[in-house]
Amino acid sequence: MTLRKKITNLALATCFAGITAPAQADEATSQGFVSTSLSYSQDMFDRQENVTNKIAVALRARQSGALATNRLYFGGRFIGTGIAERTNTPGKFPIISRLPPSHTSGTSDTYFVVNDLSVNATLALPYLTAFVQGEYTEVEYPGQDDKQIRKFWAVLGDLNVAPYYLAVGRKTVNFGNFDTYAPFTHSYNSHYFWAQSRNVLVEFGYVTDNTELAFTLLPAHRGLRVLSSPNNDGEFNNFAFNASHKFKLQNDMTLKLGGGYLRGTIYDSLIAHHPPGMGSTRDWNGAYDINATLSGRNFDLMAEFTKTEETWPATGHKVSALTVQGRYRTELIGRPVTYSLTLGRGKQGASGTEWEKMDQAILGLEMDVSKNMTFGLEYMYNDGFVPLILPRITADAGVKSHSLIAGVQLTF
Repeated sequence: MTLRKKITNLALATCFAGITAPAQADEATSQGFVSTSLSYSQDMFDRQENVTNKIAVALRARQSGALATNRLYFGGRFIGTGIAERTNTPGKFPIISRLPPSHTSGTSDTYFVVNDLSVNATLALPYLTAFVQGEYTEVEYPGQDDKQIRKFWAVLGDLNVAPYYLAVGRKTVNFGNFDTYAPFTHSYNSHYFWAQSRNVLVEFGYVTDNTELAFTLLPAHRGLRVLSSPNNDGEFNNFAFNASHKFKLQNDMTLKLGGGYLRGTIYDSLIAHHPPGMGSTRDWNGAYDINATLSGRNFDLMAEFTKTEETWPATGHKVSALTVQGRYRTELIGRPVTYSLTLGRGKQGASGTEWEKMDQAILGLEMDVSKNMTFGLEYMYNDGFVPLILPRITADAGVKSHSLIAGVQLTF
């Protein structure tokens, strides 16, 4: 039996076992030293929310008592999706969250993938929180293994004592917001600017009920996704800064404003995914981010804008991404459900060029079927086709594509 079949059978068994359970969050359960916490797992595994600030999530979980001291917590996550796509140009499909090798050379395609099968462990000791996460995916980046240890870090800090912390490890860089309200697909801001460390970084932070500040020192290496530096000599001369503050408004509404800066990105060379080596002149090309989120009792509205400081040599233009999105929480057939709309634009070329921009629109529905299981459904429309590898050669402004994505998410 293949690994995919084993995973699918396990997921289906968990689904049917959990459908009859009430659709509310589970509290932590423990057997002595070893524990689980469903609410904590849901937050830490979530790739669509709290993308860059998982350390603050963990520290707040300890502060609230969701994680008890002197405990080892385990969690697991499975995401599987079925994807149906159609394009007006053979072989050119949307690539957001799904890589080109997944697609056919024709004008339509339907396939099923294991997006994510992850397990993690959190050790909660006095003043110390240690975390590690292992992942399996069928949509890994070319050249990467399908099984990886993508995150491991240790944090020194206790919010009940002081709002400061020091973290060391491998993780998503604390830069930008990059939340996406769609169930599965990432926003353009995330697609263009999500930075993940391949090497160990150092993060200093400040966390209160309403404020988050983080400064990160990064070794000069080609990291994952957007993270890079001109020399890649290992020196700690790359850095990031991120900040957000939440304001309380009338009628139980809040407004969160955020901003950040990343010094080194892949947009400093002719080829984004693999910068040239010796003999090429490259300069730092940083990126800045601003974002705002208005939240009420049953809705959220968000806007985010991210842009490079300098021109990307590969396109002769600065790179930017804009996302505007909203969601509304209610019930459907007695179950909690969230409806969402996400609109985005990625731009990297001058007006009228084939590689000028891409536009994206996503309609989403997400339902809590049980306390451990969520069902998601997306319709996605993409206008334009601009891979970030050799965009002047591969881009096609006339491509229009449609995708329908349905999937399940299981968590413990």
